[in-house]
Amino acid sequence: MDDIFHFKQNPPRGASGTIPRVQFWAKTLEDGRPGISVCDHCLNVGCVAEALIGAILPAVRALLPNGAVTLAALHDVGKITIGFQAKCLEWLKDELLPKYSLGEVSLLVTDHALVSQYFLQRISNCMSSQLWAVAVGAHHGRPKGKIAQLNAPEALADWAEENRLHAMKELVTVFGPFPTTKPEPSLSPYHSDLWLLASLISIADWIGSNEAWFSPEYGLQPAEARRLSLDALRQIGLPGGTLRQTEFPAAFAGESEIAFQANPLQKIVADVSNDLGVLIIEGPMGCGKTEAALFAAQALIASGEQQGIYFALPTQATSNRIHKRIERFLGNTLTDAASLRLAHGNAWLEDNFNLRLRPAYQSREPEEQEEVFGYLREGRSWFASAKQALLAPYGVGTIDQALQAVVAVKHFFVRRFALAGKVVILDEIHSYDIYTGTLITALIRELVNLRCSVIILSATLTASRRRELLGAAGIAESNSPTAYPLITTGAGGAECRHAAPKWSSQRRISLRATAISEQETLRELINRAETGQRVLWIRKYGRGSPASLSAPVRTVRIGLLRSRFPFKRRAELENYWLEYLGRARPADKFGSILIATQVVEQSVDIDLDFIVSDLAPSDMLLQRVGRLWRHERLHRAATTAEFWIRLPELSAAFNATQLKKALGRSERVYAPYVLLRTAAVWRSRKELLLPADIRPLLEATYAEPEVQEPEAWQELYTMLEQEKATLAANAKAATLVLGRPILGAEDDVLTRRRGAPTTPVLLLRSISTGLSDSVFIVGLDGSQAEISEREWRKASAQFLYNWLVRTPRWMVPAVSQKPCWLKLHGPFGAIAAIVHDDGRCAFADEVFTTTYDPCLGISAENTTELTPHIDDDEFDY
Repeated sequence: MDDIFHFKQNPPRGASGTIPRVQFWAKTLEDGRPGISVCDHCLNVGCVAEALIGAILPAVRALLPNGAVTLAALHDVGKITIGFQAKCLEWLKDELLPKYSLGEVSLLVTDHALVSQYFLQRISNCMSSQLWAVAVGAHHGRPKGKIAQLNAPEALADWAEENRLHAMKELVTVFGPFPTTKPEPSLSPYHSDLWLLASLISIADWIGSNEAWFSPEYGLQPAEARRLSLDALRQIGLPGGTLRQTEFPAAFAGESEIAFQANPLQKIVADVSNDLGVLIIEGPMGCGKTEAALFAAQALIASGEQQGIYFALPTQATSNRIHKRIERFLGNTLTDAASLRLAHGNAWLEDNFNLRLRPAYQSREPEEQEEVFGYLREGRSWFASAKQALLAPYGVGTIDQALQAVVAVKHFFVRRFALAGKVVILDEIHSYDIYTGTLITALIRELVNLRCSVIILSATLTASRRRELLGAAGIAESNSPTAYPLITTGAGGAECRHAAPKWSSQRRISLRATAISEQETLRELINRAETGQRVLWIRKYGRGSPASLSAPVRTVRIGLLRSRFPFKRRAELENYWLEYLGRARPADKFGSILIATQVVEQSVDIDLDFIVSDLAPSDMLLQRVGRLWRHERLHRAATTAEFWIRLPELSAAFNATQLKKALGRSERVYAPYVLLRTAAVWRSRKELLLPADIRPLLEATYAEPEVQEPEAWQELYTMLEQEKATLAANAKAATLVLGRPILGAEDDVLTRRRGAPTTPVLLLRSISTGLSDSVFIVGLDGSQAEISEREWRKASAQFLYNWLVRTPRWMVPAVSQKPCWLKLHGPFGAIAAIVHDDGRCAFADEVFTTTYDPCLGISAENTTELTPHIDDDEFDY
């Protein structure tokens, strides 16, 4: 058995021309020599796949076919082809190999995943279905189609087939026969079991390729490979620790000095939390929906029904804040504190997880560098990016990471494996447009297939949307209660159940909804702040910023929160303001003015004395009201909770075009008809009573059009319905993963409706040549790092990410040539800029109109040529 996993070099080729079994390499070493063999690498990956299957929930494991491990082990059998092997020039020197000229080598097939699928489908008599081989061919992220097409004589040569068959027999000896069942028809059209297998193969390949655990030079015997595989999963944090069942106060101890007792809504959730299926919690802002959801998840995990949590929120800012609350909850409920591994979207910037990945081969040819760097991005993008939150047993991140499980992006299927068997909590579910909402419906359907429990949270959910979400899980709702708050539970194929907790507490809010000028708004904010109030203006910026931000106002703190800051600076600003305005905000006499985009409207626990909002749909306005007088305080500088809405000047004589113009930038973000309905519903009100007014306001806004509405409104409604149909069709098309090109997996590709195009920009003080294929860079705060141009290093990626800012594409020049170190360590399409002392940004030695200010963020002069069609901060998540 010592040598069975190494191809042995036999005597030279015989008269038949076939090539004897030689050692075909799977990885090269740093000096370019052939490294670990295909069969040895496949053995490692098969053992990792075994360990992964053993770590997942039994209900999820049942979705995988018998023989899944064997298919995972055979993922790289397609590397046994001269097209791939010729990438190592040292290997080609072997006298036993066929001789090809350099010109011929450049034309050979190098897509080993395609060859693997083709090979397995040619020997499909060994398998119950050719479809399983699709999962093997997709292990680099993109499916090759239901039937692999290959017209390459050198890949089909007898000697290649002979050696692949030899490898297959050895691996079958270790891992057992091929699948004996076919993919489950009831899981179509999503092919949940097929893509679960594909994700198992990809993850096993990444772990099996990590040089921190498996040598790139030599192979192992099965027992040792299995031991290292289990060690690797433990270091990653898989499987995650289980939770113990506790009483509600114990689960959230430490939340405040006062014992955290369950309120009526939370008590009902606790009573129904043992059922597997879908749970919808509708309740007012600040009523503790998060804690209710976590307590329900605790019951499901403690009983063994589920395994882990993914908490999905609308924005990066909200996911970062909720992370701290969940960490406290896990500290109180995990059976073993040592197993705590909670990952949020940016956890990879802080952890010390050891990751060493090099490409299978080195190349300095420009045309091959994208292929080489692409290989690295695949694995490291999961263990060193926001996606890490999905793989962690307990994760917090944006909804986009989960939604990419059902759209045609690279490695969409890995997200399915990461979510399978978990409690998936979808927060602020009301906050998405029809496009993203359609994807959420598809996601819920797939999560149910993957044996998840789905908990949906919303303060402002309409009855029709609740019915759609239940229907996605196969749950019927024959009646729509008007009660609020409302708890709804159900499982597939059954009628849902409703429960309405009694809610006696009512808050009275003074309301002013009218046309208010910018000058009056600024004057009111300043006057109130000077009396010690904490005030907020939620608005859409466009380009530039309010002049008041730079105006000297004594005893008043002034700040700006938007997406146009590098990550490190944005995190500093968010942490400062969300703490300064939070539950435990300091009781000083200083007032403050914060001007922000919609990042502060939901899932952030901030407490304001006075809020002004630009016009937005009713559900968004209600969320913003929820940040007003959020906590009881002994002393406030304000005597009344007051909320202003800046409405546009509208005339009954306006046509549709004039109405859109009157709505200003808001109509670029929200449907004009919905804004008009919102303005009509809110304009006549002088106060709000919460939560009593929440459902009436929502249903009035989104009710069927009224007969007496103006003709221009009817035209805008028709446009809205047409846009809804288009967006819904586009969203459904995005889920056809075998029927459209697979896109790169940037954080929000295909999950949000297309807005203004952006470019990731790296803002630095200087870049200089370093030693041995490296560069020396200096960050905006003076921090320094040496970045390799040849080897991906996690610390380097962490450093660069701190200075990245997503910038409207119109603000920056087109840069065609990007340095190797940036392509290797930065996100796809990133460019670098040097920020001069006066704030001007230089791109590739060209000083552009773009400037950076640490208080205002990145901006650019507005010129006729550069005027954007869509608001800069349109998608601030």
